[in-house]
Amino acid sequence: MLTASFADDADPVSDLTDQLEDLAASLSTSRLNTIRVAIEAAPDYPDAARAILTLGAKWTPDALGKMLGDGLELAALQGREAVYTDGEDEDARFADADVFNQPFKEQINFFTQKRGKPTKAWTDALRGTHDRAFVIAGATDLAMLSDFQTAIASAMQNGTTFTDFQKDFDRIVAKYGWAYKGERGWRSRVIFETNLRTSHMAGRLQQMRDPDVLKLRPYWEYRHGETRKPKIPRSQHLAWHGTVLRHDDPFWQTHFPPNDWRCSCGVRSRSLRDLKRMGKDAPDPSPDILTEPTLDPITGQLIEQPQGVGYGWDYAPGDLWERGLVPSNLIEQGTVLDHNPRMAVEIDTPEPLEDLLGKAKPFKAKALPDGLPPEDYVRAFLKPFGGDIGKAVLFEDKAGTKIPVSDQLFRDASGALKVTKRGRHRLVAMMAEALMDPDEIWMGVARKLNAADGETEDLVVDRRYIRLDPKTGIQIVFEVGERLWEAITSYNPTTKKGDPDFNALDRRRGGKLLYKRPKL
Repeated sequence: MLTASFADDADPVSDLTDQLEDLAASLSTSRLNTIRVAIEAAPDYPDAARAILTLGAKWTPDALGKMLGDGLELAALQGREAVYTDGEDEDARFADADVFNQPFKEQINFFTQKRGKPTKAWTDALRGTHDRAFVIAGATDLAMLSDFQTAIASAMQNGTTFTDFQKDFDRIVAKYGWAYKGERGWRSRVIFETNLRTSHMAGRLQQMRDPDVLKLRPYWEYRHGETRKPKIPRSQHLAWHGTVLRHDDPFWQTHFPPNDWRCSCGVRSRSLRDLKRMGKDAPDPSPDILTEPTLDPITGQLIEQPQGVGYGWDYAPGDLWERGLVPSNLIEQGTVLDHNPRMAVEIDTPEPLEDLLGKAKPFKAKALPDGLPPEDYVRAFLKPFGGDIGKAVLFEDKAGTKIPVSDQLFRDASGALKVTKRGRHRLVAMMAEALMDPDEIWMGVARKLNAADGETEDLVVDRRYIRLDPKTGIQIVFEVGERLWEAITSYNPTTKKGDPDFNALDRRRGGKLLYKRPKL
């Protein structure tokens, strides 16, 4: 049962995080215990790696997703409620403190009834709250699986005996941040607090944009450390403290908090009377938005980022529910099919290529011509899922896993659409068909070159969606993981005799088989 209790000087988001942290601990502990038992029962490293991957194939994010969804919804409603108290005395801000001793559902009902049902614009803006929660829960599972596969690979490389590795389980758990009630770096807590705080500010932002609120309080004040005073203040966030700007000032498009990990800055709506009380006759001049070069951790390229705003935080919270959940640049990130071989964590034996070809179906989708607007290629991919540009969908694959699909897949760090690199734009409709109707789905472990340094490798647990066309020889492989979404394609690979060459496909068929096309 989720409950919350506020002191007048408490941080509501931290309080909600505490509740979620305590409840999620049982789920996290259960996951870790199953991994511990699997490692203790394994005779060697390869068996341990296989056992962990097998466990991951059985996990479901439903329990954590439901709890996190309720928490995100409540955080947004609390953000909405805070707007109503902007004009009240500080002592009145938590007048309903006894409400926070109730379970999440009761609190949600209370805030909904107290101020009336939220407007359609408010609910539409936050419609992806629960979808986001389930995606976050699934990504958390993948992160844990990836960390343990990395720990196994590192131990083998360092010459650690398997017996010592088994005895070192608790240290490994602590090293990767999965130890419950560890330092503030505990992985789950960081994930919870980040998303709850973003949801809280998204709810506040949507209510501040309400036309009736804007008529009364059209100015917004930036507040440093609004809900929690940071031990080490960020100098630029501190410099923005007390800045009052109109609600439509461009500054808010990129600087509406949170503006970085664990940023506790806030914004309050103000009236002209409030400004005069603050000694201001008008809003402040709009600050210059200065940028600085930042290394994009996904592409390894230098991009321009607003100063004082962390990578990936330069947008208003809640503008797109899927933002931050879908790595961008699906087409540009693709690699040649022969590269990046999977780590040898073999569980299920792939059926012979002849059998796979016997069940495979020709693509219904057709290749698109060159020269179309980028939007046309993106829509050709999104339309089969029921999505569109600006309209994300949560898609459930043949194995029952939900993944977000949106135009964010095709956008670079600046937000621009990039779909024509390497000529793969012609196959976007076939890519959608491969994801929706694959021949096979595999869960496995892949080596990925770190984009930041171009040298080190990361191990990631991923899902592979494989689809081939026996008539044309076109092969499409999708790779979906916690930090990646790649379309790995091969245009009609042929042998020396000119026949379709499907052998390269076998390098992608390894790990745990989650789904295969049934025989007709």
